[in-house]
Amino acid sequence: MKLKRILCVLAVFLCIAVGLTALGHADFGDYGGDSDYGGGWDSGDSWDSGDSGWDWGDDDDDYNYGGGGIVIPFGSGGGGSSYEYSDGQLQTAGVVFLIIIGVLLFLLIRAIIRKAGSSSASQHKPVAPGATPTDQSTLRPMQEYLQIDPDFDSAAFQEKLSNLYVQFQNAWQDKNLEPLRPYMTDAFYAQCDRQLDSNYRQKRQTNRIERIAVLGVELMGWKQQSGKDIVVAQLRTRIVDYVVSDETGAIVRGSSSAEKFMHYEWVLERTTGVTTGSSTGTTVNYCPNCGAPIDLNHSARCPYCDSVLTTDTFDWAVTNIKGLSQRTNG
Repeated sequence: MKLKRILCVLAVFLCIAVGLTALGHADFGDYGGDSDYGGGWDSGDSWDSGDSGWDWGDDDDDYNYGGGGIVIPFGSGGGGSSYEYSDGQLQTAGVVFLIIIGVLLFLLIRAIIRKAGSSSASQHKPVAPGATPTDQSTLRPMQEYLQIDPDFDSAAFQEKLSNLYVQFQNAWQDKNLEPLRPYMTDAFYAQCDRQLDSNYRQKRQTNRIERIAVLGVELMGWKQQSGKDIVVAQLRTRIVDYVVSDETGAIVRGSSSAEKFMHYEWVLERTTGVTTGSSTGTTVNYCPNCGAPIDLNHSARCPYCDSVLTTDTFDWAVTNIKGLSQRTNG
């Protein structure tokens, strides 16, 4: 095990030294990564997704989960030594030679690691941790929510979240979150928009998201806190996502064929005292600024006075999303 860990460390530093760049994240909010995470140890069990199972992969690299997705630790690169050449062409050739040698050594180390792993406990492979789900003991059963909101329909709410997931992915691909404004709290909207701007708009890249399928939505429970009703849900989905250059259309990260099976936790909140209305979707209400009737299904702005509305005052709004796990197939 010590030898395996040493080889892993050497492999990582070798990649940094020769300038190999790790791939980035993808999907709405960048919860998807290029390395699988979550679910603890691979013990041979799998989650049945209908037409595809989990592929536990063969990546032994360690990653840290933080906030909005998988955070891959990078070094500064380049090492501490310098080399001088009198001939520019010789210097270029030397760099190319170092890169080739580095790649060959990396592949050799990877082969040694895989062989060592298969000869010991190959069925017990560590997987980088995902986010920690909400403690179930802090939540009340959804059936009890009917005591304060008799019209609440769990099945309709699950369907709503399923549809929202698809809308979120499409808006992320379009690099325009404005259509999502009615369904997000102001703080979460601002956080996601900043992330979209820095990771894609400014870099002139687009996160393509295809073959979206919501495989299951489960309401874990609810609670009341700080004048809000809070519902915690878990979503299991399948997507294909990758990043392309807006200028060339070439894939710069990810795969256009590999399927990712994602497991998320969504947290939604609504002002305590608001109940489910008779309308489907987001409730029709009145602008608190000018009194005009508004439909938050279509806009988070009043069409009469252009006021930006705080959506969780009227209906459920997403306040947080966690990536619990990811498995890649293909």
